[in-house]
Amino acid sequence: MASRARLHDKFELAYPITHGLRALLETGLSDSRWDMTYLTMQILIEGLALAAFQRIRDQSKNPLAAAVNAYVMQDEARHVAFGRLALRDYYPQLSDAERNEREEFVVQACWHMRDRFNQLEVWQRLGLPIEQCIEITDNSESMKMFRSRLFSRIVPTVKDIGLWGPKVQEAFAAMGAIEFAKTDAAALLDNDARVAEEFDAKMRLQDAGAA
Repeated sequence: MASRARLHDKFELAYPITHGLRALLETGLSDSRWDMTYLTMQILIEGLALAAFQRIRDQSKNPLAAAVNAYVMQDEARHVAFGRLALRDYYPQLSDAERNEREEFVVQACWHMRDRFNQLEVWQRLGLPIEQCIEITDNSESMKMFRSRLFSRIVPTVKDIGLWGPKVQEAFAAMGAIEFAKTDAAALLDNDARVAEEFDAKMRLQDAGAA
């Protein structure tokens, strides 16, 4: 909230949380079952964040921006790893009906997160024809690739924790992200820690050289 207030003070502009993401948070965090909170935050939301941060970390030409995102990812990776281990042990104990409910939630949540990148608020702010802008955005190759990569962290983790029924697989295939099922979820998280340590080592060398 404080960050939004500062943005509004400085730029007179602060977009509200998008409808899809708000709906996901309200549904997942208001559920009394502990695993639904873990699934919402540590698998879905933080998994999505890791993919977004990775894009900045790996493509940024600013060393500070790359390093900051590497450190943030190291911390986020710990959260995802904790949720992954807890749910991977818990979900095999559930009934088919209970697992189906979680899978349905994953499918709906991922569509919500995917659709939040249609930049609706931008087109509204600029006064442009919303439906036309969304159609152009949705059909662009760059947006399809961007959306696909955003699920690069969620897909292998969802598979790893055992929520991998036909409905989940069909949804990820429709999103163009099913290929990430082949990725090793644990290896991704381990690599996040390694990259952050490499950034740390480089900075220590730079500090030593400056001294």
